Amino acid sequence: MASLGIHNIRKTYGDKAKGVEVLKGINLDIADGEFLILVGGSGCGKSTLLNMIAGLETVTEGEISINGKRVNELSPKDRDIAMVFQSYALYPSMSVRENIAFGLSLRKIAKAEQEATIARVAKLLQIEALLDRKPAQLSGGQRQRVAMGRALAREPQIFLFDEPLSNLDAKLRVEMRSEIKLLHKRLGITTVYVTHDQIEAMTLGDKIAVMKDGVVQQFGTPSQIYNRPLNTFVAGFMGSPPMNLIPATVVGTGANIALSFTVGAAAVSSFTLALTLDAASEGKLKLGQAVLLGLRPEHITDASRVEMHGAQQLSVPIEITEATGADTLLTTLLGGVKCLARLHPEALDSVTGQDVSVCIDASRAVLFDPMTGLSY
Repeated sequence: MASLGIHNIRKTYGDKAKGVEVLKGINLDIADGEFLILVGGSGCGKSTLLNMIAGLETVTEGEISINGKRVNELSPKDRDIAMVFQSYALYPSMSVRENIAFGLSLRKIAKAEQEATIARVAKLLQIEALLDRKPAQLSGGQRQRVAMGRALAREPQIFLFDEPLSNLDAKLRVEMRSEIKLLHKRLGITTVYVTHDQIEAMTLGDKIAVMKDGVVQQFGTPSQIYNRPLNTFVAGFMGSPPMNLIPATVVGTGANIALSFTVGAAAVSSFTLALTLDAASEGKLKLGQAVLLGLRPEHITDASRVEMHGAQQLSVPIEITEATGADTLLTTLLGGVKCLARLHPEALDSVTGQDVSVCIDASRAVLFDPMTGLSY
């Protein structure tokens, strides 16, 4: 096991002065045994960073260290890292047993030790019955287990996963996500996992680095990322559905801020919300200032789900409703934009007309500057 340091990492393709810079000064420190998620949209640089950790891409500037030792110049085989690819990268002509043993054979491990390792890994991943099959005879989930088994057989210091579940169907992704989480819990090996799926990021990671355009937008625990996003990109990217961003105006200042925003399509209909800011944010807002009010859909909900002190109630128009089984998602208009509320599945059964009463948990609100996108 090992700690991983990523310090001021930059990557430029082409001439350094005129080339394309895809990583722009990445700084991350991952403790021994932590599970780090690199998440972001296509082209954000997450896979490039993973390949640089693995030694498959060169570093233009900065330092990558494992257990405090610089590894920039080390070849992939000397970094003691195992990688699981999106495409599984199994040898089609080899059996499962031979695929798992391939790396061990290259390292001249004794045959008896190879067999013991294969048996241990196969038992851990529950693939004992598959050892004599070829990859073409396996399902997607089974191939993924074999790819993980080949990595596990190495007993590396660090695991690297490059979108390993993206080729699987939804049900299998959930199952394999649980397998990977349990595996990490048992082995405690430092892991870096790349994904574009924010649900994978929230459920798997000890720490999450949200990336956009080669820059880490926020680095923290899943709770910090979800509840206190540092900017509107993180607020909109993390969460399913994402955080509502409601245009509002400051109508009261001090320790208790008051915000006003329109409700529905009629500009004459408005609502004033009172909320308490933390000490660091006090004094940053002025009367008449425009802000974006960030509220998760579950913090705009019906009274039956409210167990919050100081919840504020308002009537909102019903635009669209979507029954998901466990919830009903209600689309309404707040601040002139479409917003989602997460209601009890039976909350609308007795509603007549076009309006419904909801409660807002102002204690969970996050305020953003509409010009910079940064949170207050």
